[in-house]
Amino acid sequence: MDIREISAAIRTSVNTIDVARALGLNVDRNGRCSCPFHNGRDRNMKIYEGTRGYYCFVCHKGGDCISLVTGVVPDCSYADAMWWINDQFNLGYRRENEKPTIWQRNRAGKIRQRKMNNGIQNPG
Repeated sequence: MDIREISAAIRTSVNTIDVARALGLNVDRNGRCSCPFHNGRDRNMKIYEGTRGYYCFVCHKGGDCISLVTGVVPDCSYADAMWWINDQFNLGYRRENEKPTIWQRNRAGKIRQRKMNNGIQNPG
Protein backbone atom coordinates (compact mmCIF):
# COMPACT_ATOMS: atom_id res chain seq x y z
CA MET A 1 0.00 0.00 0.00
CA ASP A 2 1.24 3.47 -0.73
CA ILE A 3 0.89 6.39 1.66
CA ARG A 4 -2.32 7.70 0.07
CA GLU A 5 -4.06 4.35 0.40
CA ILE A 6 -2.96 4.03 4.02
CA SER A 7 -4.15 7.57 4.74
CA ALA A 8 -7.57 6.84 3.20
CA ALA A 9 -7.82 3.58 5.14
CA ILE A 10 -7.00 5.31 8.42
CA ARG A 11 -9.55 8.07 7.78
CA THR A 12 -12.29 5.53 7.13
CA SER A 13 -11.49 3.11 9.93
CA VAL A 14 -11.11 5.29 13.02
CA ASN A 15 -13.90 6.99 14.97
CA THR A 16 -13.15 10.72 15.18
CA ILE A 17 -14.57 10.90 18.72
CA ASP A 18 -12.06 8.24 19.82
CA VAL A 19 -9.21 10.26 18.29
CA ALA A 20 -10.42 13.44 20.02
CA ARG A 21 -10.55 11.65 23.37
CA ALA A 22 -7.08 10.17 22.80
CA LEU A 23 -5.87 13.75 22.26
CA GLY A 24 -7.32 14.72 25.63
CA LEU A 25 -10.37 16.63 24.41
CA ASN A 26 -13.33 16.40 26.77
CA VAL A 27 -16.05 15.24 24.36
CA ASP A 28 -19.53 14.98 25.88
CA ARG A 29 -22.16 12.39 24.97
CA ASN A 30 -23.52 14.67 22.22
CA GLY A 31 -20.11 14.93 20.55
CA ARG A 32 -19.50 18.52 21.70
CA CYS A 33 -16.26 19.91 23.11
CA SER A 34 -14.37 23.16 23.53
CA CYS A 35 -12.54 24.09 20.35
CA PRO A 36 -8.76 23.65 20.69
CA PHE A 37 -8.12 25.85 17.64
CA HIS A 38 -9.46 29.12 19.03
CA ASN A 39 -9.26 28.09 22.71
CA GLY A 40 -12.98 28.51 23.17
CA ARG A 41 -14.51 27.91 26.58
CA ASP A 42 -17.94 26.96 25.27
CA ARG A 43 -18.63 23.64 23.57
CA ASN A 44 -18.67 25.05 20.04
CA MET A 45 -16.96 22.16 18.29
CA LYS A 46 -18.97 19.19 17.13
CA ILE A 47 -17.14 15.88 16.73
CA TYR A 48 -19.30 13.66 14.55
CA GLU A 49 -19.77 9.98 15.29
CA GLY A 50 -17.88 7.56 13.09
CA THR A 51 -15.62 8.84 10.35
CA ARG A 52 -17.52 12.03 9.56
CA GLY A 53 -14.95 14.35 11.15
CA TYR A 54 -15.39 17.54 13.16
CA TYR A 55 -16.48 21.18 12.76
CA CYS A 56 -16.22 24.29 14.94
CA PHE A 57 -19.18 26.65 14.58
CA VAL A 58 -17.13 29.66 15.76
CA CYS A 59 -13.79 29.51 13.89
CA HIS A 60 -15.22 27.33 11.07
CA LYS A 61 -12.40 24.78 11.16
CA GLY A 62 -13.29 21.26 10.23
CA GLY A 63 -11.85 18.12 8.78
CA ASP A 64 -11.11 14.47 9.37
CA CYS A 65 -9.39 12.64 12.22
CA ILE A 66 -5.91 13.20 10.78
CA SER A 67 -6.36 16.96 10.41
CA LEU A 68 -7.67 17.07 13.99
CA VAL A 69 -4.36 15.64 15.21
CA THR A 70 -2.31 18.05 13.09
CA GLY A 71 -4.30 20.97 14.47
CA VAL A 72 -4.13 19.98 18.12
CA VAL A 73 -0.54 18.70 18.37
CA PRO A 74 2.05 21.45 17.87
CA ASP A 75 4.44 21.01 14.92
CA CYS A 76 2.75 17.78 13.83
CA SER A 77 2.88 16.98 10.13
CA TYR A 78 0.14 15.13 8.28
CA ALA A 79 2.33 12.02 8.05
CA ASP A 80 3.21 12.18 11.76
CA ALA A 81 -0.49 12.48 12.64
CA MET A 82 -1.35 9.57 10.39
CA TRP A 83 1.27 7.29 11.98
CA TRP A 84 0.30 8.45 15.49
CA ILE A 85 -3.31 7.34 14.85
CA ASN A 86 -2.03 4.09 13.36
CA ASP A 87 0.05 3.38 16.47
CA GLN A 88 -2.52 4.66 18.97
CA PHE A 89 -5.32 2.47 17.63
CA ASN A 90 -3.15 -0.52 16.60
CA LEU A 91 -4.28 -0.45 12.99
CA GLY A 92 -1.28 -2.46 11.82
CA TYR A 93 -0.10 -0.38 8.85
CA ARG A 94 3.66 -0.21 8.50
CA ARG A 95 6.00 2.28 6.95
CA GLU A 96 8.05 0.94 4.08
CA ASN A 97 11.07 -1.10 5.19
CA GLU A 98 9.79 -1.23 8.76
CA LYS A 99 9.82 -4.57 10.52
CA PRO A 100 7.00 -5.47 12.90
CA THR A 101 7.71 -4.95 16.58
CA ILE A 102 7.88 -7.84 19.03
CA TRP A 103 4.47 -6.78 20.36
CA GLN A 104 2.97 -6.88 16.85
CA ARG A 105 4.47 -10.31 16.14
CA ASN A 106 3.21 -11.69 19.46
CA ARG A 107 -0.25 -10.24 18.87
CA ALA A 108 -0.41 -11.73 15.38
CA GLY A 109 0.63 -15.11 16.78
CA LYS A 110 -2.05 -14.96 19.47
CA ILE A 111 -4.73 -14.09 16.92
CA ARG A 112 -3.56 -16.92 14.66
CA GLN A 113 -3.63 -19.34 17.63
CA ARG A 114 -7.13 -18.19 18.65
CA LYS A 115 -8.41 -18.78 15.11
CA MET A 116 -6.91 -22.25 15.07
CA ASN A 117 -8.47 -23.04 18.45
CA ASN A 118 -11.86 -21.90 17.15
CA GLY A 119 -11.57 -24.14 14.10
CA ILE A 120 -10.97 -21.33 11.62
CA GLN A 121 -8.43 -22.29 9.02
CA ASN A 122 -5.71 -19.88 7.93
CA PRO A 123 -6.58 -18.86 4.32
CA GLY A 124 -2.97 -18.18 3.41
